[in-house]
Amino acid sequence: MTNNGLKLYDLLKGTHVRQTKDLLNESQHWDLEQLKRYQNEKLKGLLREVSANVPFYNHLYSSQAVEEIDCLRKLWDFPVIDRKMTMIAKEGLLNKNINLKKCKVGRTGGTTGPPLRIYRDTETRSFALAAYYRFYDWMGIEPGMPEAELWGATEFRNSKSEIRNQKFPHIVSRTAIINQINNFRSYNAFSFNDEYLEGVVKNLQRFQPKLIRGYLSAILLLADYIKRNNIKGINPIAISSTSETLFPEYRQMIEGVFQAPLFNQYGCGECNSIAFECSAHKGMHITMEHCILEQNSENNLIVTNLDNHSQPFIRYKNGDMGVISQEPCKCGNESPRLTELQGRANENIILKDGASVNGIFFANLLDEIGFINNNKLLRFQIVQDKVGEIEFKAEVKKELDSADLRKLKDMLMPFFNKVNITQHPFLNAGPGGKFKYIVSTR
Repeated sequence: MTNNGLKLYDLLKGTHVRQTKDLLNESQHWDLEQLKRYQNEKLKGLLREVSANVPFYNHLYSSQAVEEIDCLRKLWDFPVIDRKMTMIAKEGLLNKNINLKKCKVGRTGGTTGPPLRIYRDTETRSFALAAYYRFYDWMGIEPGMPEAELWGATEFRNSKSEIRNQKFPHIVSRTAIINQINNFRSYNAFSFNDEYLEGVVKNLQRFQPKLIRGYLSAILLLADYIKRNNIKGINPIAISSTSETLFPEYRQMIEGVFQAPLFNQYGCGECNSIAFECSAHKGMHITMEHCILEQNSENNLIVTNLDNHSQPFIRYKNGDMGVISQEPCKCGNESPRLTELQGRANENIILKDGASVNGIFFANLLDEIGFINNNKLLRFQIVQDKVGEIEFKAEVKKELDSADLRKLKDMLMPFFNKVNITQHPFLNAGPGGKFKYIVSTR
C-alpha cells in the first residue's frame, strides 16, 4: 500500500496504522526482555479490562491475578478456551463497556465448524495491519510498488458451475479509487482454470507486480500454468502465501518458477498477523507486540490477542498445530519463530498401524518418487472415512498412465489396508477458499 493509501485508510477507518507501524519498526530491534516487558504491560491492561467488563471472563480472572507484577507467568495458570466454549459464550464474550458499532465485524472461515462472528476494534485492526505492512519491509516491498492478490471472491461462489466457467477479465477488486492509489490488482482464485489463467497471465505481464500474494493453492496453480506454458515476463521481487500448509516441495516449485523468494505468514480469524517469515527463511517470527503464541505438549497452538478488548481471545486454542523455536535468528529479530505449521488439529490421517500423520507425510512420500514439482501431479487430497483406508485424489492436467498409478499405489499400500486413487482436472477449495490436503470424515 502506498503512503497516501495508508493515510486514506486511517482517515476512513479511524485506525492508527501509520503510527503503530512506526512503533513496530522500532520494536523489531528490541531484545527479548524488552519485548516481554511490553507484552506484560499489554496483558495486564487486557486482563484488567476483561475481569471488569467481559462476562465470560469475570469468573476466570480475579483482580489479584491482574495486578500480579508478572502477568505473563501468571497467564499459564489460566484455563485454555476453544471454539466450542466461545460459541456457547456468545454475547458473554463481548465487552459491555465498548461501543461495538465502532468495530469491524468478520467471521472465521468455518473449516472446523460453524463460523464464529468476530468483532475487531480499532486497536487490534491497527496492530494487525501495521505488523502486516512491516512484513512488506521484510520482503523488500516498498510503498507504492505494484501488487497482485490471488484471493477468493464471495460474489462468485454461488455455484460451482459459475466458478468453473468464469472467463477473464472478471477481476475482483476493491473500490476503483483505492486500487488506483495503491497500485493494486486482485484476481478471483475461485476461477483458476486454464482459460481464466490465460487472461490473468497476460494482465500480470502488463501490470508487472513486484509482489504476488494470496492463497498458497492459487499461487501453486498460477506457477504450474506458467511452467507448463513456458511463460516469461512476470518478475516479482517476492511471493507471499497464506491460509494453507506450505510444504517444502511446494516452496521449491514456486520459487523456481518465479525466481523470487517465497515468504510465509500465519494468522487466524480470532487474531490476525500472528507470525511472519523474515529474509532468513527459517520460520515465522511471532508478532510479540500484538499477541502471545504458545505450543502445548501435543503441538496445539494457543493464542492470546493482546489488542482486542472488544471481544477478547485469551489462551485460545484455535485448532492449528505447529512448533515454536526459541533459537536466535540470524536476521537479528529476537522474537521466537513458528518453525513448523502442521495444519489443523483435525487434519490427520490414521495409518493401518494406528499412527497419525499429516499432509507433510504424503508430500515427502510423493517427493521421494518424483511426483512433486513435475508436470504429472499438481495438488493432492487425502480423504479418509475409515481408519487404515484412504482415497487419494490426484489433480492432474493429463491422466496418469498405468505405470504412474502403480508407482503411487506401491508407495501408499505399505501404510494402508485399502487405497483408492482417483484423478481430477481440478480439486475445489473448501469453505473460505482454503484448499485442504487432508479431509477426515471418520
